[in-house]
Amino acid sequence: MAKDSRIGRAWSYIREDEVAAAAMGIDTGRYKVLAFAVGGALAGVAGNLYAVKMGVIAPESFSFWESVVMFAIVILGGTGSIPGVFLGTFAMVVLPQLFRGLADYRMLVFGAAMVVLMIVRPEGLWPSRRWRLAMRGGDGSAAVPGGAGGWPAAAEGGLPGAPAGGAGDGPGAAAGGAAGGR
Repeated sequence: MAKDSRIGRAWSYIREDEVAAAAMGIDTGRYKVLAFAVGGALAGVAGNLYAVKMGVIAPESFSFWESVVMFAIVILGGTGSIPGVFLGTFAMVVLPQLFRGLADYRMLVFGAAMVVLMIVRPEGLWPSRRWRLAMRGGDGSAAVPGGAGGWPAAAEGGLPGAPAGGAGDGPGAAAGGAAGGR
């Protein structure tokens, strides 16, 4: 799979923390340009297939509604999830055809369904594992400074080198910065 390759892992590291990726020796500029080039190439192939299928390309073919539908497909299916995009496509393309008799209420039903989905399932219908853990709080194993999974001994002053997280700590504290400086 592409996400398990050297390039896929580099893109993942850059997405999560660009500074840390660069510190680990990943050439972030090169991989960003590569991502842009791959995205452009895939968009070119998709545009070519669209032109062959439609026979003609005109600005009228791309209205605001098509942009809204594409955005809703990704949000509805789940950000970062390929199966979720297929599920979102089914929900946004096939279901409206099944309820063609309610065409006058399409926008009302669409808006209500999006609001209900954002309240009940904000990560989408089929989220990626990463988004599911981020939205639901995960298993608490992530080390967040000052947070629930952070460095608990640092607050007690027991872990040397770990940030204490109190007022006055940070970049401006040593130089007589704001609260708690000297």
